[in-house]
Amino acid sequence: MSRNIFFSADHHFGHNNIIKYCNRPFASTEEMNEELVKRWNSVVGINDIVHYLGDFSLSKNLVEPFAARLNGEKHLVMGNHDTCHPTNKKKAEIGLEIYKRAGFKTIQLEAHMDIAGQSVLLHHMPYVEEEPKLEYKIRFHKYRPIDNGGWLLHGHVHEKWKTKDHMVNVGVDVWDFYPVSITQIEHMISPASNNLT
Repeated sequence: MSRNIFFSADHHFGHNNIIKYCNRPFASTEEMNEELVKRWNSVVGINDIVHYLGDFSLSKNLVEPFAARLNGEKHLVMGNHDTCHPTNKKKAEIGLEIYKRAGFKTIQLEAHMDIAGQSVLLHHMPYVEEEPKLEYKIRFHKYRPIDNGGWLLHGHVHEKWKTKDHMVNVGVDVWDFYPVSITQIEHMISPASNNLT
């Protein structure tokens, strides 16, 4: 059985203000939610694997209903807006149970993969922020990945960039609201390729 691999992040299911913040082309939260589900399932099969790099939903009550509607075996790399992330302190333990019940096979702060002969870190946050506000940078400092020169797949920055240096943003805002296939990532980071777009 062939299993395709995908990456995605930053759906923010149920978050009305994300439409305005990121200039998403949806008239309502309901339209956004339904289109995100439709586009995910149009490319991800039931036996495929999705590495989800954080910020699934700001509402713990929406995690199980929406995860149940999405195809594939899901692995979570926690985002700061996921209830299970340690920034949520006492709620994080409850959040872990919610994501486990929702069917996420693994729940981690980061993960590593070999892609196109490269060692790749999977993390919600990027190595650097675009002109960060001082208090924001301090707030998340200990949760940011350390840049050792390797490739990073991440989310968190929404529409700010698709690629920057040796980072690839897999968030839906820069991928027309679809998950990204490992084939697309291989094409972008292969040592023989100059296809960063």
